[in-house]
Amino acid sequence: MNEAFDGGRLEGRPASPARLARTIPALGIAQIASWGSLYYAFAVLAKPIQADLHLSQPEIFGAFTFAMLTSSMFAPRVGRAIDRLGGKRVLCMGSLVAATALLAMACVTDVRTVYAAWMLAGLAMPMALYDPAFATLHQLDAARYRRSVSTLTLFGGFASTVFWPLTAFLNAELGWRMTLLVFAGIQIAVCLPLHGLVLPRLSARKQGQVAGHDPGASPPQVAGRPFFLLAGAFAAALFVFGALSVHLLNLLQAGGLSTSQAVMVASVIGPMQVTGRVMELVFAKRLPPAQVGWLSLGLLVVALLLLASNPGSMGVGMAFAAVYGLSNGLLTIVRGTLPAELFPRVPVGSLLGRLARPTLLSMAIAPLCFSLVSSSGVSFAGPVLVLLSLASLALLLLIAATRRPRDEAAALGEAEIEAKRAGQ
Repeated sequence: MNEAFDGGRLEGRPASPARLARTIPALGIAQIASWGSLYYAFAVLAKPIQADLHLSQPEIFGAFTFAMLTSSMFAPRVGRAIDRLGGKRVLCMGSLVAATALLAMACVTDVRTVYAAWMLAGLAMPMALYDPAFATLHQLDAARYRRSVSTLTLFGGFASTVFWPLTAFLNAELGWRMTLLVFAGIQIAVCLPLHGLVLPRLSARKQGQVAGHDPGASPPQVAGRPFFLLAGAFAAALFVFGALSVHLLNLLQAGGLSTSQAVMVASVIGPMQVTGRVMELVFAKRLPPAQVGWLSLGLLVVALLLLASNPGSMGVGMAFAAVYGLSNGLLTIVRGTLPAELFPRVPVGSLLGRLARPTLLSMAIAPLCFSLVSSSGVSFAGPVLVLLSLASLALLLLIAATRRPRDEAAALGEAEIEAKRAGQ
């Protein structure tokens, strides 16, 4: 007998709503812990690590960039492993590698060991963060994939809200080394059991059925103009988000806001990310993912126009943060759902892995490139205009990637009509 899952016999059938109701919260809690410990904690711990080890700022931020570069190199390979082995095994391995990386970070003594530890973190990221979780949800039930992704990202939206204050508290009480040891323990005591005990494991037969290809054959390769346009759109957009995730407070202060005002403006972004994901789940579910993507990048353009218009105004700063947060929240969902819609014959793990390489590379180099522009002596408007140009480019590329030629659209429309007639 061929079992679709190890933990429950669902032979060839999509996962039940009850199973998804257990799986999504388990993935969500693990995503909060993984994003919080591998990504968001760095913003809090960078300064104490730098001061304790007597490192320069470029050295400590270079380690984080090195981790992102490592992640971008291994993401396609991890994506193929997800399709071959199933998301459960990859996520479990990701928890183990993440725990090892955090343990290594707690033991660093100089710049070489810092970079070695962050290389391990870079290996863990594509195995522990959104992409394998998204692919797991698609493998479980492709029909409910979009709603599942939207629900999962609601959990992920709280990672910074939970881990920034938690990291600051633990660092103040225990120091940065013990904080990292606690986070390593969370990976073993929380994430690994959630992945290993709650998630079902797909058989090779089931993986082939869900991915829409023969498991004995090589998976179809995606290439061509739409794929490269989509990759370019995501890379340009993630450059903007990557630069602002590190430099936003400094940029707001350069525009005329005080430190406390800049922090207050930035604090609006997280809740608005969650708001954007709720809006997509409740109101935008009838829109195609392509149109949600257009809306997301359109909002990013509007946000940067607001920032450029009157940077010293607290009210404008709040409006910028609100629109920017909505854009970021929606784009996270689009990055998981739109590729699966555009390339339905390609296994989602491999597809997201290939798209992750340019986007992670863009996020890795964005803070350094932005700092070079900012330190070159140009006014506040210069860096903002660069980001605005990239956001506009991302929107144009996404529109070009998702707009079908008229002949193709007409042919698809006629095919749908014929299919409905045949069904009647």
